[in-house]
Amino acid sequence: MTPPSPGAVTAYLAEQFRSELELFRAALEQAPGDAFHTPRMGHSPAWHALHIAEWLRLMVLDDRTPTYHHLGWEDNARVQALGTQPAPVRETAPREQILAALIETGAQVVAWLEQAGDSALDGEVFSAATPSGTRPRRLALGMQLRHVGYHRGQLNLLLKSQA
Repeated sequence: MTPPSPGAVTAYLAEQFRSELELFRAALEQAPGDAFHTPRMGHSPAWHALHIAEWLRLMVLDDRTPTYHHLGWEDNARVQALGTQPAPVRETAPREQILAALIETGAQVVAWLEQAGDSALDGEVFSAATPSGTRPRRLALGMQLRHVGYHRGQLNLLLKSQA
């Protein structure tokens, strides 16, 4: 078996994130009219979009800009320690603005992965849930990829409940 070339894992992850984010956006676009901003089964599609954008920004891009409001962990001391400035995009913003924020973050994630060598996957990233406050980056990337799929499934259930 030939060992992977430098960047083979990151290239694979870039393609997986690109694909999953396209499917996620397609699910978001199925929300008709006001349903995009209407909480059902916990949250609105708008919240799901911002939630994924924020987690990708924090755990994949390791962006510590203190503008997190849709992580779902806002009561956590580690998240609070990041600081609180106004969200760049709020859940009540127009659909186009929310989707643009998700698309931009997704493009940054894919671009970072496409340019990174596999050694960029070493190290630790923020984690609100672990005792140390960090998580291995490789593990975090896999978790975030599955996280997008999980929320895509939630959106599909939410949309079926509105039909």
